[in-house]
Amino acid sequence: MDQPTFQTQHQYKFMITRPSLKTIFVLTNLLFFFSCNQQQQEQEQTSSSHSVDPVAGEHHFISGYEPITNDSLVNVVIEIPAGTDAKWEVEKESGHIAWEYRDGEPRVVQYIGYPGNYGMVPRTLAGDGDTIDVLVLGAPIERGEIVETRIIGVLEMIDDDEQDDKLIAVTTDSHFNRVNNMEELDLHFRGVSTIIETWFENYKGSDFNVEIIGIRDVDRAWEILRESVEAYGN
Repeated sequence: MDQPTFQTQHQYKFMITRPSLKTIFVLTNLLFFFSCNQQQQEQEQTSSSHSVDPVAGEHHFISGYEPITNDSLVNVVIEIPAGTDAKWEVEKESGHIAWEYRDGEPRVVQYIGYPGNYGMVPRTLAGDGDTIDVLVLGAPIERGEIVETRIIGVLEMIDDDEQDDKLIAVTTDSHFNRVNNMEELDLHFRGVSTIIETWFENYKGSDFNVEIIGIRDVDRAWEILRESVEAYGN
């Protein structure tokens, strides 16, 4: 068999070496990109989720906004963006959103971050004496935003012997916008309802008494919402 010429050998070596250099270049850039992206996410989390400054709205977050729009959408004040773990809530007196303190320490959920944007409906009064809670599915929404949502169901639960239901909602501009009820959520986004139940059953840990009654559909959710609006008015 003829031996390859010098030119052929040289070309062969070049073909082997060139992809290797290209791979190193690509990997280096990818590592740099992900490093910068991670730093940005950490900075955003520090500045937004773990900022200690209360968030004030144009009006009192509880009394200053209507609960239901003319188009039968539900206004939700976002207290905790999806994926974060700092426990913020609207203060009844000031109407501002502030970091909740327990035993002198700012409260942080000792679990994975919230599986959706957590907030409340203005001018409502639930069974636990607070506004009705809502979990808005989708990408993170900035704390203090008031978003119009469509209610699709409710997680009925008891927390420390008090009824503490969580309405489940979607925004009309997210990839969940085609969902109108829990049946459609389970059809198009399998496992999400299970994630919701699992998260709320476990996020407080074993030292707290949380009982999950179950997820109910949109009709029951609207019944609970209307009851809370009436209770606030009385």
